[in-house]
Amino acid sequence: MCTCAMESNDDDADLQLIKASPSLLSDLQDALPRALWRPAKTDSAPGRVHSQVRQRDLDNILQLIEPFQGEPQLLDSKLKHIVPPIVDAYLQYLQLPKRASKTSHWPLDTALCIILYTLCKVRGYKIIVGFLSNEPRHFEPVLQALERTLTQADVDSAAAPWQVSYVLSLWVSHLLLTPFDLASIAELAPPIKLPADLEFPTSTPTLAFRCTAFGLRYLYTSTKAQDAAAAMLVRLVIRPDMQKLGLADLLTSKLLGEVSYSDSNVPTSIYERIGPLRFLSGIATSADLSRLVPNIYRACEKLSNEEGGSSVVTSNAVAKKFFVKIFRNIAILSLRLTSAEGPLLSFLETTSVLEDVIDYLLRSLADRDTPVRYAAAKALSLIVLELETEMGHEVIQAVLDSFWEDVPRAGSGTPDFRTANALKWHGLTLALAHSLFKRTASPEQLPDIINALAAALQFEQRTATGSSIGTNVRDAANFGIWSMSRRYTTDELLKVSTATLRFADAGNGGQDSVIQVLAVQLILSACLDPAGNIRRGSSAALQELIGRHPNQVHEGISLVQVVEYQAVGLRRRAMVDVANQAADLHTTYRAALVKGSMDWRGLGSVDVSSREAAAAALAKLNAKVPVSTLGYVVLDQVTKQLDQCSSKDSELLHGLVTAVSYITSPESDGTTITPEQIANLWLRLSNMRECMGNFSPRVLRSDLPSAVASMLTALCHATLQVKEDGRQAETLPFDAVETILEGLLARQEDSILQSIPALVKAAAQLKREAGVPLGCLDAQTLCGRVALDSSKSVLHGAGRAIALGALASVYENCLAGQQANASITTLANLNAVMTVDWRIIGAKALQLAVENSDTGDSIGSDILETIVQAIHRGTRDYTVDERGDVGSLVRLQALSCAYSVFEYGSKCKLPEEVLNVLRTDVARLSLEKLDRVRIAAARCRHEWLGSERAVRDVASVSTEDYFAAILNPLGAENRDSSLEGALLEGCISCAGISGERLLQASRLAFVELLCHADDALLAVHMTTFAAILKNMLTDATHLHPALELLGFLLDMQIPQRLADQTDFKWRNLLSTVQKAHHKSNDIQKIGAAVNVYRELAGVSAIRGEVLKKLVSMLKTNPYPRVRIAVAETLSITTKEERLLSVNWAAPILHNKETVAAVEASILAC
Repeated sequence: MCTCAMESNDDDADLQLIKASPSLLSDLQDALPRALWRPAKTDSAPGRVHSQVRQRDLDNILQLIEPFQGEPQLLDSKLKHIVPPIVDAYLQYLQLPKRASKTSHWPLDTALCIILYTLCKVRGYKIIVGFLSNEPRHFEPVLQALERTLTQADVDSAAAPWQVSYVLSLWVSHLLLTPFDLASIAELAPPIKLPADLEFPTSTPTLAFRCTAFGLRYLYTSTKAQDAAAAMLVRLVIRPDMQKLGLADLLTSKLLGEVSYSDSNVPTSIYERIGPLRFLSGIATSADLSRLVPNIYRACEKLSNEEGGSSVVTSNAVAKKFFVKIFRNIAILSLRLTSAEGPLLSFLETTSVLEDVIDYLLRSLADRDTPVRYAAAKALSLIVLELETEMGHEVIQAVLDSFWEDVPRAGSGTPDFRTANALKWHGLTLALAHSLFKRTASPEQLPDIINALAAALQFEQRTATGSSIGTNVRDAANFGIWSMSRRYTTDELLKVSTATLRFADAGNGGQDSVIQVLAVQLILSACLDPAGNIRRGSSAALQELIGRHPNQVHEGISLVQVVEYQAVGLRRRAMVDVANQAADLHTTYRAALVKGSMDWRGLGSVDVSSREAAAAALAKLNAKVPVSTLGYVVLDQVTKQLDQCSSKDSELLHGLVTAVSYITSPESDGTTITPEQIANLWLRLSNMRECMGNFSPRVLRSDLPSAVASMLTALCHATLQVKEDGRQAETLPFDAVETILEGLLARQEDSILQSIPALVKAAAQLKREAGVPLGCLDAQTLCGRVALDSSKSVLHGAGRAIALGALASVYENCLAGQQANASITTLANLNAVMTVDWRIIGAKALQLAVENSDTGDSIGSDILETIVQAIHRGTRDYTVDERGDVGSLVRLQALSCAYSVFEYGSKCKLPEEVLNVLRTDVARLSLEKLDRVRIAAARCRHEWLGSERAVRDVASVSTEDYFAAILNPLGAENRDSSLEGALLEGCISCAGISGERLLQASRLAFVELLCHADDALLAVHMTTFAAILKNMLTDATHLHPALELLGFLLDMQIPQRLADQTDFKWRNLLSTVQKAHHKSNDIQKIGAAVNVYRELAGVSAIRGEVLKKLVSMLKTNPYPRVRIAVAETLSITTKEERLLSVNWAAPILHNKETVAAVEASILAC
């Protein structure tokens, strides 16, 4: 059976945040004082503020705040304890003398502004600004700090980050709320001049000059400081004292001129247009400045409709969003000013502002940019709120009519979204949702609204590449249903007849309540939707619907508890567990979930795991659907849809076939399959031969072949369980079965290979029961094809090897006999082929053969010997190619096979020689330098070889204690020579060349053991090590790490303890080292050999031979790096000073005389 991949728990991150928030907030309250204030000398007097903040302290504070972005309201309870101390520290810092800061530290004011900005980003600037001081006495210090930032930026662009100007601009904007005239606050001259084209009256306060000067500077920046500067300028010009001076008219005139640029003043950046638009959108909200509205509207209308030269603006999402805001504010202002006069009255009388704005907003609902659609939807709802009731309903009706312009209705009664404009549907649904939230829609319009929302909740499109479009539409539909549930009474909703609902009929079942129908739609979305935020949104909307309208939904309270916000976070859990629990509550939910699981949200899902989850859900629901009530069972519905499904729709076909396999599987609880149904399914299976002949990339991505394999397996089991007479078995389409088997066995994809063992065993059993030849499953046939396929460089036909391993013990009901012997020999021979992938497959197949063997009958001794020898060869596979150490994959698979042999041995006693071979291999690999191989060997050793050390993770097999425990047998009195050689060989892997931490741990354990060994035991170990080194000459894979380890041991002066003993053969060791790098091009290996020579030169028995070898290398080695290392070694061992003054990187002939003199001097000694 196919299994779904495990889903991650990322969807539960918000729940984890809620649990962790008290600890985070407590840590934040503790971290802030330590970073901002010096320790107080007394409890009554607070400490002085720091002048600098360390980078790590700032990072720690920001890391404590950032997680709250998902649930910002969790900060609210502690903001009054967090923000005021930051503000106090900043104001105190402004009074300190300034000094240069260390490069690794932040000035306190900069750090505080970064913290405040992060709080604004997480919680919203409007809430944080409320905690800033608005006392007029702080106006001048804050303003000077902002001006100082600006003047420093002119000198050094990296002087202060933009967060400083953003926070200080917001603070100045907050201080502008002071009720006193600005002329009474400060009279300092502005350090920054106003633009030449802006002339203020002479009576303008100096403070206004200064605020305008830096506000205009930041208005054209590309950072968030632009937002704060625009808000500050708007607040400045709408002050009563500034309105008397006409500052608003002057600034608006200047910025309108920049927005409506001519060819002579084309802006260099889009931000030079967005900044003025931000300012103008704020001016358009002020009733006191309504006289400026006509000019603003005309300029923006012209700009929003222009093409060509202004296309940069009209194609920019932020600019278009401000057009929407400006038009919205102007429309609302014109509706609220009932007694307009002057230019505004003339403007409103001569233009159709309201109609034009509404038309523009309706068109903007289909804009390609999401921020524009959001702004247009919200703007429409706000304008409708100000309109007269009848006119507002007309606007909403226009929105409703736009829904169905490009959506034909499918024959099944569901909307067909293939030609729909997804962007338009998103904007329209958002507009409806906002209108419902403000209760501006008439109750008489609810039938059309519910139809639109129900259709939007099912919106789904697929691109040409198969990806899904429409998540934002369904999200807006959830918001709309939630708003409707909240704003409209139960009586108003009950007046809507279910007969008017065209697109909400799934699971209706003749229900009279539209609330019940909406609940069914939300259950489907909460359980089946592919997007986690949609499932949770539907769960929230369902909770609101049931809570606001009690006693209208079947088992409402239980339903809310089952379809819970956190429970639907993981998709498989929602589709299988939550849907199953919801189906138990009422037959309406059961029928709707069955139908919904077979549409695009279930068996037609984009990804394989979701389709498998839907199939598992249907298998559970199948046992719950009573035939007497609904007249059908799930299997019949799936079969019917399977007949209608096109062979080209491989994704849906995969879902349907998987559902059949889940439902008909013997593991499916409570499912009863009749002989008639089995016969019908065999007919459908025979039609699948066409699909099995086309293994296109799309078919393979859809995982259809493995689904067909699972279906065939389930049908074989179901047919065997029915136990009909043989005549019916003979009527089965065995030719179709043979064709499907041939197609699957010729593949090599992992998903297919995983399904083959169960398939071939079930098919072989069915064929035997029916008296039909095994065909492609015959042992001789499989052996011949595997031998032929494995001789090729590609992995075509790997399924046959897997099938051979699964059937090896089936041919003669035990893993013994001629056919089993031939099968195992064929699989064992795969270990010697050239292609690494075939060697992996061979080990997998052998493991299957061992796992499938009947413990009642022992494995034949010859077969067991063949398997063990294949495992032994696999554990010594160190093939390296362009992909890296691909042999490690063979070693891992060989370890898995060894694990299965040990498991079999726990039930049937294995010969001691077999255990000894596997024990030594596992012990050697438990010292492997590759983590995944070492941990696999350690687990095998812990499970079956009596190791007491539990294996939890990589860290548990990378410590000195671990290596000491593994190497402990080397110090035992009764030693096993084969185990000793395996452990020393394993040491070469981990203690020769590996990661630094692993190298240190393994070498410490190895040296500790050798230091405690007596000279006799040390001589035994060194003799074994020398023999291993000699054996490695035929396979140079481990020669370099062996030389590195030998050099390390000699450097630690451990083998030198044997220098005076005649038993240890030093000359043999020297000869092996010389052969190890003979004619080698591996410079690093030669260097390791030179390090060995440096220490061997201290052994008197071979000193002369070592020095001769070094001089010979100095004379003949072609690599300068090697000659330099040799010269250094000779200088250290002979104290020959002439070696130090020569450039050994020069060509060999240049130093011929020096080498001859050195050689003569050394030989003379």
